[in-house]
Amino acid sequence: MMLQKLEGSNMMKKIIAGTLISSMALFALPNNELELALISKAAQKKAVVLSNMELKDETKEKFGKLYDEYQLKLMKHRLDEITLIADYAKNYTNMTDENSDKLITEWTTVEEAELALKKEYMEKFKKVMPSAKVIRYFQIENRFQLLREAKTASQIPLAPAAAQAASK
Repeated sequence: MMLQKLEGSNMMKKIIAGTLISSMALFALPNNELELALISKAAQKKAVVLSNMELKDETKEKFGKLYDEYQLKLMKHRLDEITLIADYAKNYTNMTDENSDKLITEWTTVEEAELALKKEYMEKFKKVMPSAKVIRYFQIENRFQLLREAKTASQIPLAPAAAQAASK
């Protein structure tokens, strides 16, 4: 991957330093190991995204600012997802139609809000770079999302089939 080509170079050091600084601005100073890990992951992700976008200086700067803004808003959606997962974890062995309907409604609300955010930022990104680069960015973003979702899905048990049969 492009990241390996940059390893050890001054450019990589600059990217990591810049992303660490911007991550600190996004997340404030870490209060514990989890926050430090989140900052580190965000910095690593930004470094991978930037190295794969192949942007020139002015476009890279504009993209970087918009990227940080988008990631901050996207983080809110991730926190909403975590809240839903926690609610599900508390109730999955005892799912009723009532709490299932509540989770379904909340889940679709979170998904729709995230899609609206993506559409909003696709338009914003098109103002700072060509549409082909916007597609490339969202392909990269989608790969990160798929990895995250696969990991999350592997850790979340399915709702028991008995709960479904009992309600019908």
